Amino acid sequence: MRVIVIGARASLLAQAQTRWVVERLKENWPETEFKIRTVQAKNTSEVGAAEALRQALSKREVDIAVYSLKHLPTQETPGIRLIAVPKRVEPREALVGRSAKRLEELPKGAVVGVNSLRRKAQLLAYRSDLCIRNLEGDVDDRLTALGTGEYDAMIMGAASLLRLDLRNRIDQLIDPEIVLPAPGQGALGLEVRQGDDWAEELAYSLNHRASFVRVAAERAFLRALGAGDECAAAALATLEGDDTLVLQGVVASPDGRELIRAEIEGDAEEAPELGHDLAQDLLAEGGRELLGIVQAG
Repeated sequence: MRVIVIGARASLLAQAQTRWVVERLKENWPETEFKIRTVQAKNTSEVGAAEALRQALSKREVDIAVYSLKHLPTQETPGIRLIAVPKRVEPREALVGRSAKRLEELPKGAVVGVNSLRRKAQLLAYRSDLCIRNLEGDVDDRLTALGTGEYDAMIMGAASLLRLDLRNRIDQLIDPEIVLPAPGQGALGLEVRQGDDWAEELAYSLNHRASFVRVAAERAFLRALGAGDECAAAALATLEGDDTLVLQGVVASPDGRELIRAEIEGDAEEAPELGHDLAQDLLAEGGRELLGIVQAG
């Protein structure tokens, strides 16, 4: 019997996500043995962690790699395939407050911790009176930092808290009309080596078609912007009952003073094309200049 090795990062969130994947795989394939291998990266950035997992796949050290999809670069690696996206959980942003429990209740000058340019720009576009500070580290590190009193609130993906059984820490789910999430936020991605039919079959058994097409549109949008994965851009796709995909996209300047939002809809089977077309629309409306500000900064 072949042992299937599942690769994951070392963080608490990554390990929790990977255990969830293994549990679902065991349900579908009870006769198969699954092992989790923690892959360490010399570069501790999200991009570095993703690259380390992809290298482990290429070297046959792992058979399936599990990612938080918003951290998986949109640039593909030859010989590696994104084969499955399990059912997506909550994609929206969550506010975790120290005293105020809603974004609208934060006093003028309140210090809000974020860990992305995308969040910073959209928050400043909504409330320029807030003091937005960078807040690095894993989920537990950020929650600890909030407890020191240095921050009045923090914004992070609700899915991270849900997967760590920290639903009680979510004070507010933020309307995407205020802060649109990162492409792929709330979704996991499973990659395999091209040609590894057994690993592909196992991973694909967890694929959720609606989630896959939604993130395909969002990731195509980000890729078509041509500004890299770390920029002040956001996207969220929804799928209607008649298989119509609606994709919203945002591009902003880092200071939030300029923000362009647009929407496109079409057949779900054309998800990548819709993402590409929406990106081109935003670039033509002035997004190219805004992304130029991001790149120059």
